[in-house]
Amino acid sequence: MKNHENPIRIFWPKDVGKSKLKYLAHGFMLLGVPIAPSATLRKESIDSQLYPLVFEYEGGQRIRVWFDIVASRYKKHLEVLEGDETAFYFKTHMAKSDLKTNPRFMPMPQAVSNMQYLTKYQELRKERINRKKFNYDVMALFVNSDSGLREKTVEKLRAMTDLRILAWMIQHPKLERPAVAEELTGEKLRYSQHLKIQAATKICLALPGAWKNGGASISFRHSEVWGIGGVVASIRPGTLTVGKPNKCWLEFRQDLSNFEEVIRGALENEKQLKRLSRAGARYWDAVHHPKKAADYMMRQISKFK
Repeated sequence: MKNHENPIRIFWPKDVGKSKLKYLAHGFMLLGVPIAPSATLRKESIDSQLYPLVFEYEGGQRIRVWFDIVASRYKKHLEVLEGDETAFYFKTHMAKSDLKTNPRFMPMPQAVSNMQYLTKYQELRKERINRKKFNYDVMALFVNSDSGLREKTVEKLRAMTDLRILAWMIQHPKLERPAVAEELTGEKLRYSQHLKIQAATKICLALPGAWKNGGASISFRHSEVWGIGGVVASIRPGTLTVGKPNKCWLEFRQDLSNFEEVIRGALENEKQLKRLSRAGARYWDAVHHPKKAADYMMRQISKFK
């Protein structure tokens, strides 16, 4: 794996509980790179969305890396690169139009929402891949966090009464969103329950993240379903993907005009579902595993050293 220089340590914002930071820090530690907590770096974070990391190399060289975790392709702080020709900026939801903005502004792989995942995904993948019978055809359990797309997909699925569908909404506990129609609501599952149901379902819906009108695309759900060898159904990504996904998801139009056609067609094509399952797992292993995400970041930096 290694053909670049690892830092001898990375100074990290202290006591930040954000899952994307914890996930990436874990990846560096798996690669043997020590993490040094810094209260100063925590104070330098911007809007609890952009966090500074400092990579220290042999000889004392230090490089500042900005890690943008906000689920919006429109919200960014490229001003942090101004006047610092050695700094880097990595963003999990980077717009395709930003690709040539600055050579040191780069996309970042998505994480998972809970570190419990790393203790469960391998067993769930084995169970998912070896499963002969599935409990559900389609699963779509969402928090009400977007501009209505999630609610519309749940309505569409609920109308497909001949299929084994598990689909409902819960009201977002923090964000101000219109109330969900009572007939579409359901219980909030524990994280481990959610993962087990995903592993027992043929197709799992994954839609853009929690920022309303943020234009994000590859969500925690995408990553978690791929990692357990599940089949993702989603809209076309509006942000850059790292690596080559090679069509490892079912894609339907955002206006849902071909939604039922795509879902039903896939359920009738067992070979396609198996291919997507294998492709998604391979992609996650190569790009989204925390060790691979950390290695990717170091490789990108090494290109400029």
